[in-house]
Amino acid sequence: MAKKILITGISGFIGHHFKDKQSPGRHFFGTYHQNPVQFEDIPCYPLDIRNTEAFIELVEDIQPDTVIHLAALSNPNYCENHPEKCQEINSAATFHLITACQNRGIHFIFASTDLVFDGKMAPYTEKDAANGIMTYGNDKAKTEHLAQLMYPDQVTIARLPLQYGWCQSAPNFLTSWIKDLKSGKTIRAFTDEYRTAAWAGDVVDGLLLLADRKEAGIWHLGGPERQSRYDFAIDLAKALDTDTALVLPVLQKDIEMAAARPADVSMNSEKAFGIGYKPGPAAERLKTILRS
Repeated sequence: MAKKILITGISGFIGHHFKDKQSPGRHFFGTYHQNPVQFEDIPCYPLDIRNTEAFIELVEDIQPDTVIHLAALSNPNYCENHPEKCQEINSAATFHLITACQNRGIHFIFASTDLVFDGKMAPYTEKDAANGIMTYGNDKAKTEHLAQLMYPDQVTIARLPLQYGWCQSAPNFLTSWIKDLKSGKTIRAFTDEYRTAAWAGDVVDGLLLLADRKEAGIWHLGGPERQSRYDFAIDLAKALDTDTALVLPVLQKDIEMAAARPADVSMNSEKAFGIGYKPGPAAERLKTILRS
């Protein structure tokens, strides 16, 4: 029998990458809030995750084996300026969803972030303490901790890195960089911010691996290499066969933003590599994205 997987926030950037991951052994369902979507072979339903009763009705109708919870306020600057809204959606609503799943024995995957760390002791493993320096990261860390206390045997914490990919309907930084570089325009990229970025398609594979295995606990789904945004942008320029001089180095610390940014939140994902998670390096994945 095919496993049923309900994905909240499927209309977002990560969610769009589930549309190519259907298989005979899995049946996907999705929810969206403000951005209606339609995917072939994936039924999608409107849902405000703050409406617990509506979520309960949906899970009782679908009876999923796993819920992958992607829906969130994910803009750190917005969360910094609206901490109550961040807490309402990113933590309070999540606790209600977990309780609903716990009462029905449903495996729950919570999508967290590398921004739960302060950036001073990278690379981080799953055993390192979360000590973020922004509202968004701290709220995610709080949710991680309480989620594990609430439902220790069937809650999976998946810490996700900076992600890239091509998605017209849910653009990210890569979309604008590609357009600018193809037009001969310069782009600016930080030389002092390090992440273990990963292609969103690889991250989805990692989430599905955790869903298939129903792995509890904390898991890092970072990419295979530590890079600055500048190094990543250079890889992109090379993949596009454009002049690398179009990539201008800038310092993150010189850009005023509401949310403080950690310098290096590179993650050690060896634990996930050990069970079959195989993200590719940026230079390789970017060429694949540009060919598609």
